[in-house]
Amino acid sequence: MSDVQTITIAAKCIPDEAILADIEKAGLTAVELYTNLSCLQNRERIKRICGKFPFRYAIHAPNDVYEPELLAELVNELKAEVVVCHNIFWDDEWQLIAEVFKEIQTKFCIENTYSVHEPLKFIRRYGMKRCLDIEHLQMECAGIFEEAFLPVIRETAHIHLTGYRYGSQLWHTHIHHSQEHNVYVLNLLKKAGYSGLVVSEAKVSLQTLAEFKNLRDFFLEWENRLF
Repeated sequence: MSDVQTITIAAKCIPDEAILADIEKAGLTAVELYTNLSCLQNRERIKRICGKFPFRYAIHAPNDVYEPELLAELVNELKAEVVVCHNIFWDDEWQLIAEVFKEIQTKFCIENTYSVHEPLKFIRRYGMKRCLDIEHLQMECAGIFEEAFLPVIRETAHIHLTGYRYGSQLWHTHIHHSQEHNVYVLNLLKKAGYSGLVVSEAKVSLQTLAEFKNLRDFFLEWENRLF
């Protein structure tokens, strides 16, 4: 495979050893960890579990608590490349988050939940980056329109992608559940010059060894078409 290719596919799960083992067996090399308050309070246990695997890690911050210092400690302990937050905090809370993370070598990203323009004020004010959730974008815009969103993709540091396409019921399925559509999306990311992780955000029932293998096979097939 050419080293020109800079997109890496990642799975998403809680920091569970059995699921992480299946991801490794499937041949994937990157994981985004979904976290909650319990994860932040049990950082040594999480570090011990995750340290058993040679993954590149991203971390999705909890949606139910505000603990930036604990989150920063977990990010440091796992050497996470990316941190993702939903836009759920008050302005003064974002200011503290920016202070806590300013010396940490990770991409701190805000995910669009209702609009791709949501995160812009934080990107501008605090120097944060964009996590583009394409399932959310599909629902916002009734589909991907290539020329309109290439500029948005070019300013994106992290991607969430699923099998969802507008009008379907494939919410939070793996990207290989919509192969034709996601070949198009991956080609679009490539055209935009995107470099980074593409996280296949699948619900718990689809976090199995067989599904992770199918995900890896689909991505390899896409890569082989390019080179």
